[in-house]
Amino acid sequence: MREGDVLRPTHQSLHLNFSKGTLGVKRSAPNWAVLCECAHEPLQLYWFRAAIRFYNGLLSSNRATLKQTLNADLKLVPRAKTSWASDILRALEGVRGCDTHTQAFLQGVMPD
Repeated sequence: MREGDVLRPTHQSLHLNFSKGTLGVKRSAPNWAVLCECAHEPLQLYWFRAAIRFYNGLLSSNRATLKQTLNADLKLVPRAKTSWASDILRALEGVRGCDTHTQAFLQGVMPD
């Protein structure tokens, strides 16, 4: 999960600047220290977790329309770089065992 691929770094910067201002520390304070002090994770992790929960919800749904929508978006991946599935696949590049997860994602199944 490279910064900027899934979520614009400006959002993370705004969040960090707000947190540093709230804590009253210098802007040069280490970002990880500020995030730990506020009990926050980088926004990319929040996004990734929410996107995977959404995907799992689509898979476990009994509604045909949701499954058709998921399949249509998965078919767009080779042609469209701006699809939701394309963003997930770019995020999966930073996960251990990404090949297994990528194949499961493209097939519309949950990995073992």
